Formats: sequence, C-alpha cells, structure tokens
Amino acid sequence: MENSSKEEYKIQSFDVETQKLLKTALKDPGSVDLEKVSNVIVEQSLKDQVFSREAGRICYTIVQAEAKQTNGSVFRRNLLNRLQQEFKAREETRKRSTQEWVCVVSFICNIFDYLKVNNMPMMALVHPVYECLFRLAQPDALKNEEEMDCLVLQLHRIGDQLENMNMQLMDELFYLLRDGFLLQEDLSSMGRLLLLEILEFRAGGWTLSDTAQKYYYSEVTD
Repeated sequence: MENSSKEEYKIQSFDVETQKLLKTALKDPGSVDLEKVSNVIVEQSLKDQVFSREAGRICYTIVQAEAKQTNGSVFRRNLLNRLQQEFKAREETRKRSTQEWVCVVSFICNIFDYLKVNNMPMMALVHPVYECLFRLAQPDALKNEEEMDCLVLQLHRIGDQLENMNMQLMDELFYLLRDGFLLQEDLSSMGRLLLLEILEFRAGGWTLSDTAQKYYYSEVTD
C-alpha cells in the first residue's frame, strides 16, 4: 500500500495528460504507446533526482503488467535502449551538468535494483552500473559532494547485489575508494567520513554494527 501511494505521488508531479498516460500504462500497458512511456520516465528521471531514485518501482510495475497482459517486453526493451543511449553519453552529460549525471547514475542503479529476470539482476546492466560507480570513484568525483553522495547511496542500496554478480569488480572499486580515503588530500572532512563509513559497511558484510551506526549517524540521531 505504501509503495502504491508513493508511485501515485510521483506520477502527480507530471502534467495531467502524462499522468493519465502513466496511470493507464500501470494498469493496461497494451493500450498505450510504451516507447513514449519509457521516454517520459527517463526524461523526468534526468531532471528530478528524487524521481530517478523511485522510478524503478513504476518501471517494475509496468513490466509486470505487460508480461501478464500480453506476455510481451516492449516496455522493457524500449527502456533498456534509452538507458543504453544515456549510458553512452555519460561523460558528455557529466561535463554539461553534474546534477543530470547523478540522476543518470541513480536511475540506472534503480532499474538494476528493481528489474529482475528469474529473481536475479539483469546481467546486461551489471557492467554499466559498475562503470558509473567507477567514474564516481575517481579523484575528481570524490571531491564533488553530489557525486560522493550518489556513490555512497548506490553502494548502500545495491552494493551486495552487485558484489554477488561480480566480486572482482567490487574489489577493484573498493581499492579505489580505499586509496581515495588514504591518499587523496583534497577530500572534505565529510567526504572522508562517508568513504570510511562505506569501507566499513562492506567490510561488515554490507551492514553496520549498532556502534558504527551510532558513530556515523550521531548527528542525525541527535
């Protein structure tokens, strides 16, 4: 129930015509232009970081509804095509707008999190997700607050799933993060704290002890 109200809320941020299109797609995907639907969702995700984090739920619902109704995958195919385009243009996007680039990463990671095949993450998304996270782990990105926040958030959300798909790449990613923590002198104190927290988070099996939780989030709990 909570999920559906969240989706409803997100859809209400669109204009009336688009709301109608999305509501129909969620219930009766065979009756709408699913390529248009996927484009609308991707374009909104690139403008709205909150929506880009939550859009996976909407996409998952449409994929499930289409599979049930027609046994088809038109929406998923169009969505993945758009994701591929955005992934290929990621460096240009980053140069143009950090905010848009962070939205691209959030959206791709969210789709990885929600769209499963036989209850497993889609193999086609594993390397693109890793590529995005490796870019966020470079020294120029680690000193950017928006990029650092995005990196840590995605690792909290999907780090364990990604590691299960390819542990070697996760090891390489964390070598970069460890080097950033130890060697990069221009990190902010908050950036250093976030890196230390994510290093400890993975070392603890993608969880934090109660003590560590209190240490890292003391300002929030206070």
